[in-house]
Amino acid sequence: MDEVFSRYLDPAFRYVWSQNPARVRSRQDALRDGLNCVALAHLVTRDLFGYTLPARLQSLELARDPAHFEPVPDPERMRAGDLVWFGVDRPRVGLDEFVPQYDGDELVNGSDVPVKHVGICTDSRDDGDRLLLHASSVDGTNALWPLRRFRDYDRYRRIYAIRRLRQEFRRSPTTPRPAPTPKNACACSTASSLQAEGDPRS
Repeated sequence: MDEVFSRYLDPAFRYVWSQNPARVRSRQDALRDGLNCVALAHLVTRDLFGYTLPARLQSLELARDPAHFEPVPDPERMRAGDLVWFGVDRPRVGLDEFVPQYDGDELVNGSDVPVKHVGICTDSRDDGDRLLLHASSVDGTNALWPLRRFRDYDRYRRIYAIRRLRQEFRRSPTTPRPAPTPKNACACSTASSLQAEGDPRS
């Protein structure tokens, strides 16, 4: 397994729901104060590809962002570093109807969001199944699960999207990076386009 993934498999990391990317900007922050699944996705993306995602890209904003990410059509085409977005199979509020509401940098209507979790595809497999690194509320720390295990939990039963960092942002960590140029004026696509790009199931 790539060392980037291995170094986050440490029980010293604590899962803390409120510790989002705006609050966790380094591995040291995460070890000291804990982290959530989106914060881990930010940190691993930075360590793998040498690119720091904007802290404003949280949860759905990150899942919907076409400036930095491109869609992966199905789980069979996943690669190491791809972000896999999980959620409930029968959401209370449809994805195309959900509007995130924040108090500062904290999502206040998170119970209504259909997408509940993100995992990072690793370069390892278990019985042919991809292993995903994620900050797990079940384990209370970062964990490595085969893709099939997510189906055991209602909150993770459905794959809503798989996203891959665009090639132009994949550089050596020591290489200076230009600011991203959005492909459109909005940092995130509509919810309906997120669904239209594919609704693969695990």
